Amino acid sequence: MSATYFPAAGKEPRPGSQADESDAGPPPPPPVGQPQPHVSLEEGASATERFIAEHVVPQHQQLRRWSSTLAHEKLLQRAAQRKRITIKKITDSNQLFFLSGVVVGGMDGVITSLVSHQARRVSRSKAATKRYLAAAEVPTPKGRALSPTNYSRAVKYMRLLGKPVTVKPSSGRTAKGITINVTGESQLRAAWQEAMAARPVTLESRYLILMEQYVPGLDVRAYVVGSRVVGAVARLPFYVVGDGITSVGQLADDEIARRSPNEYLKPRQPEVTDAFLEPMGLTRLSVLPEGRLQFLTPVADTARGGGIAVDVLDLLGEELEDLAVDGLWAIPGLGAAAVDLVVPQLGTAEGAVVLEVSAYANIMQFHYPSYGEPRKVNDAVLEEVLERASR
Repeated sequence: MSATYFPAAGKEPRPGSQADESDAGPPPPPPVGQPQPHVSLEEGASATERFIAEHVVPQHQQLRRWSSTLAHEKLLQRAAQRKRITIKKITDSNQLFFLSGVVVGGMDGVITSLVSHQARRVSRSKAATKRYLAAAEVPTPKGRALSPTNYSRAVKYMRLLGKPVTVKPSSGRTAKGITINVTGESQLRAAWQEAMAARPVTLESRYLILMEQYVPGLDVRAYVVGSRVVGAVARLPFYVVGDGITSVGQLADDEIARRSPNEYLKPRQPEVTDAFLEPMGLTRLSVLPEGRLQFLTPVADTARGGGIAVDVLDLLGEELEDLAVDGLWAIPGLGAAAVDLVVPQLGTAEGAVVLEVSAYANIMQFHYPSYGEPRKVNDAVLEEVLERASR
């Protein structure tokens, strides 16, 4: 049964939310010299555009400079060591956690013993996750998984929904192959081909393409451990702000250069070519009007597409936290995972939906956000491991 959502209330600061230097690197640097852009929002601006204008642009010169980072697995191992847990390697991907000589948990690849076998299987499939969410009465967009050979059925289903749709691979953990706000058959055909091309080479199970109703809003990834949201970031597409003079290509190059001192962002930047910009109807020589906020990618690709993560944990309303916890609890045996939501506003769950629940989500972006506070997600995970072992 889905939890009852209550109106959001003011929240006290979270103790111990600031990551220590060994995990997170130094505090924000002084201003980097590049002037703060001026954004002119048009009437009807999206939730993402409003968030950037209201929460990110004012922090423009406080972009974090992580001088060093730890990988997902190393963050969890560091937390285990802090709690005096002994780690014993079984294979290259399997480890056991011992406390006072007793097994309390372990890791298999990037996930811990807080994830059951059933939860792993469900988490690998967006289509299966959607079915579990719907069964638990957690708000999620209406959708259907289809065989890639049944494009004619996809056309019929889009007409049946009567609304814009999102098309994406049912498997996969990055933004690759996702097309949003598809409104016509020509767009659908291109989106279908994108999803087909994103098929993982190592995929063993039957490949499916997921079509679902498109829900506009801010892309929020919350990390839930047990019954608590311990981290939350807004994931933003790569964007620039026009000045009426500088070309899009130069604006993008300048932004990538501005991020180069950040050891988390540096390897995740794209090569901004005309082909990269083509889906947005731009070239490197395009010039944007002064104040125009322009996305250079249609979705927030934080892996290789220049997307960024902005900490929003203290901005989440309590009802949104409840919704994220509901998403986790919809999958049996899942004690820790990222819950992806689309939200019209951060202070309320009204109109918000859960898109996906991922046990395999990387926790680095919660520890190394581009703006805002780093969060000790790793400590929360290991605390839950110990708590469950003591029951």
